[in-house]
Amino acid sequence: MNRRNFLQYALPKTGTSPQETSSVKVTPQGDVRLCIGILSDIHIKNEDTKMLQHAFTYFRDQKVDGVLIAGDMADNGLERQLKEVANAWYRIFPKDKAPDGRKVEKLFIYGNHDVHGCHWSNDKYGMTDAEWKKQAIGEHPAETWKRYFKEKYEPIYMKTVKGYHFVGAHWHDNNIPGLDTFLAEHGAELKSDKPFFYFQHPHPKNTCYGADAWGQDDGTVTEVLGHYPNAVAFSGHSHLILNDERDLWQGSFTSIGTSSLSYIWVLEGRENFYEDQSLHGNPCQMNNLNCQLGQQGMLMRVYDNCIVLERKEFAHDQKVGEDWVLPLPLAQDKSLSFEQRKIESVAPQFGKEDKVTTHWGTGKDRYGKEQKQLTVHFPTVLKSKQGIRANDYEVQAEVRFVDVVTIEKTKRVYSAHGFLGEAQDDEGVDCVFGESELPERREIRFAVRPCNCFGKKGQPIYSDWISSRE
Repeated sequence: MNRRNFLQYALPKTGTSPQETSSVKVTPQGDVRLCIGILSDIHIKNEDTKMLQHAFTYFRDQKVDGVLIAGDMADNGLERQLKEVANAWYRIFPKDKAPDGRKVEKLFIYGNHDVHGCHWSNDKYGMTDAEWKKQAIGEHPAETWKRYFKEKYEPIYMKTVKGYHFVGAHWHDNNIPGLDTFLAEHGAELKSDKPFFYFQHPHPKNTCYGADAWGQDDGTVTEVLGHYPNAVAFSGHSHLILNDERDLWQGSFTSIGTSSLSYIWVLEGRENFYEDQSLHGNPCQMNNLNCQLGQQGMLMRVYDNCIVLERKEFAHDQKVGEDWVLPLPLAQDKSLSFEQRKIESVAPQFGKEDKVTTHWGTGKDRYGKEQKQLTVHFPTVLKSKQGIRANDYEVQAEVRFVDVVTIEKTKRVYSAHGFLGEAQDDEGVDCVFGESELPERREIRFAVRPCNCFGKKGQPIYSDWISSRE
């Protein structure tokens, strides 16, 4: 089963750690030179655009100069869905203008759903095949774009907003043909200490989340942008959460993931997210996190000396982490590389009074098999309490035989609402072990360590020793 089918059929959100992101403390200087709202993967299916309008309204109230959407606007790639996106936009920004009459620029691009989504759906909303094909954006992308967004469609285009250049590249499988030529033709405008902003749908390869992100491009764009150290690239597609510090990558240029306004995704390998017996050796004892709860986006403010990115979830209108601050000029500062931030990051720690508890019960594993289960419960590690928020948690079952203690089983687990703001993530964490995963007739206890997204682990706290299954 592929990822998209899993999302459609198997989902019954998650979170990570806000930490200091810059080795140099930068205080914004002067006025805001540019303010941009940033979204991606809004996946509009019908006339329900309440969340999209809510995000647009927030951006309007923040006096944005433009709104960037990094693709996947129409979930099934239908004109009727793109029309709803346009309608939502013009309700909040009639004639592309703010209430004070300022122009607010549309910085939108097609994603793979916009171009190809019509080929994936089994539900044709009561339309005949001919009607469905007529509605398919991919059959006439240029005409559809002009009809609803009132501007010419170009595979790659550039707009200038308050003196800052934005280069948008519409979906083209896993690369952008002609990008190197396009940027070279505009080299006189783009090559400087002043940042310019590039956006496409998939992550440039080996940037956001490194090699672990789903759906990266083929690497051509990474190579091309590598010649522009002042480039800041925005991309979506993976739906990976903004809570995780690895969504911001800095190397030969800067690359930032835009998450999703429709549902989020987190890295796999955890007991409660997209794991199965092929990796565990036993079926998972926990359901997947509810990704449908996540609606994330960003607000970018550009100052003379830095770029500030506010990371936000719109369901509760809360920040999901500390603002990312990118010192300017970008070409002179590499303090935000994964390597540097890993060195400087601090492992999260439990509080002195935090405890691990356990209790036996009867439940079902992810595949519906009923069995005896042991639930390990412990507190969440939050910035508001401990100074740093944990990304996830390592839970190890330890076995004692006479004077020897060994590790029987190791799991990683997310808190149930770590992808939301901290106010929604204070109920603690559960990690479930099936009876078959634990040894017979032994004394066991559980060691729990909070982890940050760069792999550093805090000191463990322990449950009491208890008797395992008889």
